[in-house]
Amino acid sequence: MGSYSGIDRSVIDQLMEIERLPLRQYTTKKTSITQQQNAWKDINTRLNNLFDKLKTLQSESTFTSRKATSTNEDIVSISPSSKVAEGSYKIHIQQLASSTSIIGGRVKIPAGEDGLGNSSSPLKIRGNFAIVNEEGTRIDIDFGEEDSLQDIVDRINSMTSAYTGLDEEGQELEREGSGISASIIDGRLVLTDTKSGDRTIKLIGDGEGSLVNLGLNSAAREVIQGKEAIFTINNVEIRRDSNSISDVVDGLTINLKKVHEEGQYDTVTIGLDYKKAEDAVKAFVDQYNSTMKFIEDKLAAGDPEVPGSKGVLAGDGSLMRLHSSLRNLVTSRLTTGEDGFRDISQLGVSTIDKFGQLKFDTDKFAKALTEDPDKVMKFFFHKDDEGNEVGFVARLNSYIDSFISKDNGILKSKNESFEKAIKDLNRRIEDFQARMEKKEEQLIKKFTALDVAMMQGESQMLWLQGQVDAMNASMNAMRNRR
Repeated sequence: MGSYSGIDRSVIDQLMEIERLPLRQYTTKKTSITQQQNAWKDINTRLNNLFDKLKTLQSESTFTSRKATSTNEDIVSISPSSKVAEGSYKIHIQQLASSTSIIGGRVKIPAGEDGLGNSSSPLKIRGNFAIVNEEGTRIDIDFGEEDSLQDIVDRINSMTSAYTGLDEEGQELEREGSGISASIIDGRLVLTDTKSGDRTIKLIGDGEGSLVNLGLNSAAREVIQGKEAIFTINNVEIRRDSNSISDVVDGLTINLKKVHEEGQYDTVTIGLDYKKAEDAVKAFVDQYNSTMKFIEDKLAAGDPEVPGSKGVLAGDGSLMRLHSSLRNLVTSRLTTGEDGFRDISQLGVSTIDKFGQLKFDTDKFAKALTEDPDKVMKFFFHKDDEGNEVGFVARLNSYIDSFISKDNGILKSKNESFEKAIKDLNRRIEDFQARMEKKEEQLIKKFTALDVAMMQGESQMLWLQGQVDAMNASMNAMRNRR
């Protein structure tokens, strides 16, 4: 093709490039729709985040949580719940709770093949003994000649906690835990009660020297008796079997860490945790500003002389209404009764420009929260006489939900429209490509046939030229003979 007509493949490619010009329009339109769809997806994500930040401001615990301070956290600390009353407590720790333990004598471990013995070497003795805890729960430990000191420890520890399951034969097994843990220290068995306090650990041998062989007989073992915690709170003496006490002051867990010197004490104070509420409001303001700035960027009219400066959603009516409504809902007055806050600016949140960007005055918010936390909570959330959630959060989230709802939200409908438009464009592009392939085949066939026809024409011309040349030669010869 092209050897006679000069119309080769490059010419056809140029012709097809012209034919494919409408395809660029389809592709450009698809790119534009995809960019708009992605922009709305980003807006959906940001609105979801804003929705979540507002939900935090709808929780009572955000405004009523307590913080605890201690004059020495290394000696005593406290963990308050939101229900504990504000106040301070003087705490003197006389004695910390400790656990009962039994330290056995050194166990004779036979030497192995290497001439050494360790906790994993077989003891080459057999027997059994029982451990009974303070509550009377008993566990029996059997061991054979192939068992090592480590095997006995593992067996004791396997029964420390209660167990419900199946035994080796697949039968249901329910067993109380002993609460006694075991370890090996310097070749000695050490048994320790996992609970603290003045508790007992009783050992019962088999009468055949098992306790003696394990260094747990009364003559070899040392018993470290556990103690209860003794402390005073505002001069009231308290005794407990634990160093973490949560049943002395309602809503308060006291953690005892060190003993005080005689006459010394530390003071723990319970107060409102303003930081939690402050962080929640700041998180809302930051997310709101980020969302509004993003929307403004997508709505930007741009500079005609600066490529790419126009926002992908410039002129979008839904987005313009969203931007305007969010700004109005945040800054407009709220009906909360005569004595309540009616404007979020009264809580330190105010606008700084015409686009609705917010700033947060933490000092003003802390002052309002300190003076009347209930009034602050009522501004953000409360229920009307009919039990409906009203307030700043409910009003704003109701509007946001109309956009992000997975059931009937505006963004759901928009995304479906974008998907439909892209699907339609993909079908058009596919049909157009098919038409172009046929068009290209026709052009190749057409110009190939033209080259063949021109080749045949040239061949016929050469034949005719030959015939004419032969006739001329014959005529010339005849003239010469005359």
